[in-house]
Amino acid sequence: MRVAVQWAQPVLRDRLACWLHRPERSWTATVAPRLVALATATDGTRWRTEAVAFTSTSVAVATVRDNGVGGRYMVKVPWTTQAVEGLRRQAEVLDRLRADPSLSGLRPLLPYCAAQGEIEGRYYCVEWALRGAPASGMMLRHSQRAPLLAAAGRAIRELHQRTRERILLDRAAVAEWVDVPLRRLAEFAATHPRRGRLLDTVGRLREELVAALVGRTVHTSWIHGDYWPGNLLATAPDRQVTGIVDWDRAAPRQLPLHDLLHLHVLARRLARGDELGEIVLRALRHGIDRTLDVPAAEAADWLDGIPPRPALLLYWLRHILLFIDSEGDHDAPRWIRGNVERVLANV
Repeated sequence: MRVAVQWAQPVLRDRLACWLHRPERSWTATVAPRLVALATATDGTRWRTEAVAFTSTSVAVATVRDNGVGGRYMVKVPWTTQAVEGLRRQAEVLDRLRADPSLSGLRPLLPYCAAQGEIEGRYYCVEWALRGAPASGMMLRHSQRAPLLAAAGRAIRELHQRTRERILLDRAAVAEWVDVPLRRLAEFAATHPRRGRLLDTVGRLREELVAALVGRTVHTSWIHGDYWPGNLLATAPDRQVTGIVDWDRAAPRQLPLHDLLHLHVLARRLARGDELGEIVLRALRHGIDRTLDVPAAEAADWLDGIPPRPALLLYWLRHILLFIDSEGDHDAPRWIRGNVERVLANV
């Protein structure tokens, strides 16, 4: 029952968003065929809007189908400043990745922005629709979970291995991963009723992580940055990954463990309904392999020599920094309690 309720929450939230944003969806449905026609230099009557969703990040996503041949495009129209910035950043990231000759094997999995611009003062992006369905639904079926996770791991390792660099972590390098997110957590802690205790925890974590990381040699690479089953497309019969979407949080010179941990942490969240913070705390107490049900050698490979506790804390810090001020999270008390307050109070 808990899994069913947990899975229902985002579904109900998306349906509510669709109901609340009927004008935005209607406007997007009207202009989307015209935008696809412009992007493809074809007759506008050839295209029709099949459906329009409104995401929790305030983007209207129209599926536009060719009346004759059967081709499909996705037209994305962001309706907030943050959503515009995210889509523009994704377009820049995808251009960089597609231009890298070493990543030719990854290109079939990447969205392709066929056109972008403004219409009636609103930014838009037209993407060729990748085949497959969101892997998040498939992950609910126990028989499909392990093969999908294995396929997803292979897909993102192509990015990690082709772009990796070996670096010595000095104080400046560690500052980006430790000091920046901890400063944001200190701002949060300063307004909390248990301010003293939480600020003490922030200071202790900074000392612990700096001691564990400075002077260590690690591999860094490009990472997706939000690599979870909902951002993967897959085919049900053969359980193969056919697309990786939403690249606005991607970044170079990061630890690959972020993608691999996030994939498995969110797969567990989908399967069992646990909050991310709860899973992180369980992994800190009982080990990554036992918590995420992966072989110990595989979990150790993700970490690349970084001890499990600092690795988990780095993963948690990056996730919190990315989402604590994002639309739909920073103002959600349940998200704050489960992913920020609870972890700070127990590490």
